[in-house]
Amino acid sequence: MSEDILFALDIGTRTVVGLLCKVASGGVLRVEAHHVEAHPQRAMLDGQIHDVAEVSTVIRRVKEQLEAAAGCTLERASIAAAGRALSTLRADSTLKFDATREITREDLRNLEMQGLAVAKEKVSGQSENLYCVGYSPVAYTLNQQLIANPVGQKGSEVGVELIATFLPQVVVDSLFSALAKAGLAVGSLTLEPIAAMTVAIPPRLRMLNLALVDVGAGTSDIAISREGTIFAYAMVDKAGDEVTEALAQHYLLDFNTAESVKLALGEREELEFTDVLGNRYHLAREDIHKVIEPVVDELAAAIARTIKEHNGGVAPAAVFCVGGGSQTPLLREYLSIHLDIPQERTGIRRREALDNIEFDSPDLAGPEVVTPLGIALTALRPQGEHFIQVQVNGDSVTLFNVQQSNVAQALLHSGMDLAELLGARGQPLEFNFNGQIRRIPGQPGVPGRVRINGQPATLESSIGPGDSIEVSVGSRGDDAKCNLEDLAEAGCTLDLVVNGELVSVPEMRLINDLPASGDSEIGPGDAVEIRLPATVAELAALMDVDIEQFAITINGQLAGGESPVSSGQSIEFVQRELADAPVAASGASSDSAGLSVSVNGRNVTLPPGQNQLMHALAAADIDCSSARGRLIISVNGREAEFTTELADGDRIEVFWTAM
Repeated sequence: MSEDILFALDIGTRTVVGLLCKVASGGVLRVEAHHVEAHPQRAMLDGQIHDVAEVSTVIRRVKEQLEAAAGCTLERASIAAAGRALSTLRADSTLKFDATREITREDLRNLEMQGLAVAKEKVSGQSENLYCVGYSPVAYTLNQQLIANPVGQKGSEVGVELIATFLPQVVVDSLFSALAKAGLAVGSLTLEPIAAMTVAIPPRLRMLNLALVDVGAGTSDIAISREGTIFAYAMVDKAGDEVTEALAQHYLLDFNTAESVKLALGEREELEFTDVLGNRYHLAREDIHKVIEPVVDELAAAIARTIKEHNGGVAPAAVFCVGGGSQTPLLREYLSIHLDIPQERTGIRRREALDNIEFDSPDLAGPEVVTPLGIALTALRPQGEHFIQVQVNGDSVTLFNVQQSNVAQALLHSGMDLAELLGARGQPLEFNFNGQIRRIPGQPGVPGRVRINGQPATLESSIGPGDSIEVSVGSRGDDAKCNLEDLAEAGCTLDLVVNGELVSVPEMRLINDLPASGDSEIGPGDAVEIRLPATVAELAALMDVDIEQFAITINGQLAGGESPVSSGQSIEFVQRELADAPVAASGASSDSAGLSVSVNGRNVTLPPGQNQLMHALAAADIDCSSARGRLIISVNGREAEFTTELADGDRIEVFWTAM
């Protein structure tokens, strides 16, 4: 096989197209010979090889025809995997940062690589080995709010939703096997939507948001460009065969006859055909259009829906259609309807519109030749391949080189956890502090080092075939720690007058409702309280006072355990007397024996120095803190206050009246 001859094979659901090409002066691709061979049996369904032997037989026939035309033996062929083989899905990922940290581009790259790892994990059940064909961020969030670009923003959480596309190894194996049985080696391998995009939408047009739809027999492959790159790939498992089958069902035709009728719709106004019962039909093209219109509408709707899904929910600026199925009547009209774009923005790319292509034969002039030409052109790119091999710490890693490959992608395919390289932040500590969730981040990790061929590099550094990547794993940061002292506010006290003395009461410190010291360590999920006492009961607990043994007043007013306390108040704790305390002996002096009074007809004795009304109420164990109406207290028939001075023999009455 001459080195200057390029053999391109488009292995489709209905046909296999072979091109023999040479590069002429000025970089023009010249097609020297071509051959199209149909599958006699339906050995391929929806772009997937179902019978390797049958497909290899057809490939061999194409090879032999082109060998005869070229007068040489063909040993290698450039091929493409169908879009049917692609696994495309959405994945979400989030990273948490300090609230005061500014998010960098490297943070965003790490986030995207983490999302790509999530996507690969989701799809990994479908195949042991997967190649990442491409990915594109769909949306970013900052603190769970949508944001166009988080770089330079500050927040506690940044997230990404991305679309990732993978190619299973089993698909590559089936293509290699079919070629091997036909006596061919694989010269290069690409994807059909990429091949079609290479010809139909050259790099100079990719700054525009354009969609390419390769409508074949079994599948409709989609590629979308934006900002200079092909950023999304997709596939719809509906295509021209749906229209053929609709004709076969409606008119009772075998598949091949129905296919002929479909192809003739674009060429003739009147069509004649015979059904399986021998009935002859002579119909106008418009009558047949009515039969296929619902199916074409459904096909266009599925394609439009998939384009929007992979284009951020919006229609592209224009749609280019290629492939034999793109000539299906009414398809462009319904695509424009479902995408809500003018019909003139849905076009068919034919051979005459392609740059730097020479084709001597008038055959294959329609959109069906675009993908085979694209396979040939992509085989001519530098290195002549789309799979590249690199070394990661001495192990061989294979990458599908569609988007510019970088270190991060190589590490992802090697199975390395990027968090290990980056030096993961330690575990955060989250707990409840005074009724609010408090989160303390772990300490940052120390990132590892990356080298390409011995030179310092980053995750974003580009790589090429044969590069040797050396990675040293980073170290994880310490987990977050916190004790009570870290949360306390200096100088925060409750200043009161207690039993005549000025007292500065410190904060209460509780972990899970239990008293704790300043050096007590807080654990995940703990309920932590550091605050001043709010009630008499909390104050008494802090002062180690049993309020059951005392009568309490605040600023001269009787108080209970739930009474609120605040700085500046005067609080009295008065020891209660036992209910059966004896009356002082007759003749004893008031200074030595105290006062003898009656409370609601009950005699009590007050110790020396306790001669106020509140002391008598405490000694009689009368609780005035629970309101049961309007409290009336009288001494010898006259209303009195808690601080009223008593004399020996005073008669005290306590009762409540209705409010």
